Amino acid sequence: MNSEPIGRRRIARGPASGSPIRVMLQSKPATTDALEVPAATGGQDVSVMFATLAGMAGLTLLIQGLLAYMLLPEGRGAYAVCIAFGTLLGLLLTPGAQQGAQYFVAARRMSVSQGVSSALIICFAGGGLAAALAVPVIYGGLAFFQKAEPHTFLLSLALVPLTAVSIALDHQLVALRRFGRLAVFSLLRVAANALTLLALVRVLGLGVDGAVIAFAAGHGLMIAACLLYLRRHCGLAFEMPARSNIGRVLGYGLKYHAARLGNAIEPHFGVVILGLIASQGEIGLFAAASALMLGFMLVSNAVGNALFPRVAGAERVEMVALCLRLVCVGTAIPMLVLLALSAPLVRLLLSEAFLPVVPLLWIIAPGMLAYAVSAILMTHFKGANRPLICSWAVFLGLCANLGALLLLYPRLGVEAAAWGMTIGMVCGWSFLSIAFHRATRTSLPAVWLPRRSDARFLWAAGRSALSGGSSAAYAQIEKEQESR
Repeated sequence: MNSEPIGRRRIARGPASGSPIRVMLQSKPATTDALEVPAATGGQDVSVMFATLAGMAGLTLLIQGLLAYMLLPEGRGAYAVCIAFGTLLGLLLTPGAQQGAQYFVAARRMSVSQGVSSALIICFAGGGLAAALAVPVIYGGLAFFQKAEPHTFLLSLALVPLTAVSIALDHQLVALRRFGRLAVFSLLRVAANALTLLALVRVLGLGVDGAVIAFAAGHGLMIAACLLYLRRHCGLAFEMPARSNIGRVLGYGLKYHAARLGNAIEPHFGVVILGLIASQGEIGLFAAASALMLGFMLVSNAVGNALFPRVAGAERVEMVALCLRLVCVGTAIPMLVLLALSAPLVRLLLSEAFLPVVPLLWIIAPGMLAYAVSAILMTHFKGANRPLICSWAVFLGLCANLGALLLLYPRLGVEAAAWGMTIGMVCGWSFLSIAFHRATRTSLPAVWLPRRSDARFLWAAGRSALSGGSSAAYAQIEKEQESR
């Protein structure tokens, strides 16, 4: 048997220079350093992400309040359609730039440099194509593009590359389990958005244009901070990605692309459809209601971000089931509190003009709970390299959403968008749940019924997070969960 080191045999077999093999080997030392898992428990990761998202939720509420008071329902509607247009167009033409690159880096099948460079190439190519296709459409006379000024839609095209790259780099930090840095950068992004919004809209009076520029400014700061950190601490080197790596990223991305796009569209789908059939005021009301309810994704996003690196390339059914139960309870309780106080809270946060959103919140609530749980199920299927299931679930949900909205709008008006949102999200969750139980051969009680061990896990995780990871009890519990 040949005892020659594996690395030498690979170098000897690779081409002399300029080959993908050599490029990968040159960046491998930096990649190895970057992928050393930080000494943090799952409880700490969740705690960091939860604290981050809680801070972001607070700043987001501030932004929603500023938008409501400064733009009123009509301006809020114009802002919503422009943001939906810019962000969704970017995601439409950048398959794999986020989840594809994240999966291969998290699973240690690609270097950080190759993962990031592949994502950037896809984002820039997709962004350029999006801008070229969008300009004639904006002036095409569609009802959707009459809900804001043409120059505002043109301004929103800057969001195409900015949001795509920003989200891709966010996903890379998750893949590397750099949750602390992601926390700081995410808070900086939302804070920059809020401060720029105040300066441009409140002080300079730029209206909807200023609000769009403020949104772009936050993502620009996020990109700069992420690139600088990855270069200094994760061995990021700007190199041309190998064609094989771009192909792998695109291959994974195309399987998941329908789900990725659907996940991005789903919260904005009502805005997009209302943009074709409703007034600016109705769009503004629904956009405000859906934005408030999306804040309840806080627990799901925190748990999902901490879960993905642990299930990428490995199936851990017990851990996923635990996360499903925790997210379900952790989302439902604060949601019930908000609904009980919805009228005074809306009056305080959004002003009297937005009081019609209160019934919309009640309608959206069940769907949002299903959406939060669906995100964990999707994390499982993404980690198991089965993203096509996520795509089918999202497609089913969007079809149900569209059908319900169009059927109910003549009778219910803007409430039809809320019902469509809930029906679509519940349908998507049902499909994912059935697929999960069939794939893992688990029973409903085994996954969804609360256990005493859940409380024990939470208690130990909280103690571990507060003690800086020194809790031996939690380390043992997490080890047991990861081994199942």
